[in-house]
Amino acid sequence: MPELPELVVMREILEERVVGRSIASIRVMRPGILKTVDPDTQLLVGRPFRSVSRRGKHLVLSCDDDLHLVIHLMRSGRLVICGADTRVTKATGFVIRFDDGEDLRVVENGSVKMVKIHAVRDPEDVGWIAGAGVEPLSDRFTVECLVDAFSGLRRQAKKAITDQSMIVGIGTAYADEILFAARMSPIRYVSMLTREEIVTLHTEIIRVLSEAIEVIRTQFAGVMLAESIRDFLKVHKRSGEPCPVCGTLIGEIRYAQKRTYYCPTCQAAGTVLRDRRSWLTR
Repeated sequence: MPELPELVVMREILEERVVGRSIASIRVMRPGILKTVDPDTQLLVGRPFRSVSRRGKHLVLSCDDDLHLVIHLMRSGRLVICGADTRVTKATGFVIRFDDGEDLRVVENGSVKMVKIHAVRDPEDVGWIAGAGVEPLSDRFTVECLVDAFSGLRRQAKKAITDQSMIVGIGTAYADEILFAARMSPIRYVSMLTREEIVTLHTEIIRVLSEAIEVIRTQFAGVMLAESIRDFLKVHKRSGEPCPVCGTLIGEIRYAQKRTYYCPTCQAAGTVLRDRRSWLTR
C-alpha cells in the first residue's frame, strides 16, 4: 500500500505531469471504483487540472476550487501515465484522457478491488479527509501533539501511529521502520511511554519518513508512478533475516490480518513477542 513517502513523490510527479493539461474524456472502467454521483465526473471534461495536493493517503487532483478528484489507492492501486493507444487492461479501473493523446490511468491488480475515487466539491466532503489527523511532516506535528494524543490512551504503539485520525499517512510498513528506529516494541502501550520515549518516537517519525521520501524520489526519477521497491527498509518484510544493528533474526507477528516485523533484541529486550495467530485459533 502506498504510504506517505510514496504519495509525497507521486504528488510531485503528478503536479509536473498533469497540471495545465486539458481533460478530453473520463471513463469509469469499473463502476464500483467511483464512490460519488454528484458532481458528475463529466464536468471535468474540457477543463485542465490546476493543482495536485495530498492529504494523508489521499491524492487530490483539482480542476477548480469547487471541483476535485480524490483518489485513495488503497492496498494495490497505482497510477500510470501512458499513451492513449496503450492497451487498456482488465486491471484498469479509471481513465483520464488528455487532449494531447496521453492517459492518466488508475490500475489495480488482484481480484479484490479496493481503490476509491470521489468527485467532490470540497475534499472535506470525503469522510476520511474530514476526520484526518495531523500531518507528521507539518509544523503542527510537535512533541506536545504526541504527548496529548497518547495521554491515557490504552493502545499499542503500532496501532496508535497508524491511526489515521491521529497521525495521517503512516501505514504498516513505515510504522515497522519507525518503531525499529525508536527501539520501541510495537505492542508497547503508548500511555506508558515516558516523555523521553515520546520525544524519540517523534524524532524517528520525522526522520524515517523524510529519508524515505529522498530515496523514493531517486527510485521514481520522475518517470513512473508505481509501487516503490522499498528495498531500503530495514525490518519490514525481513523476517528471518539478521537485524542490521545487532544481528538477531527479525521476528514477525500477525494480528487482525496485519503483519508486524521487529527485532526481538533492539525492540523487546530479547523477548520473542507472542504471535496472536498461535492462540486466537485455539
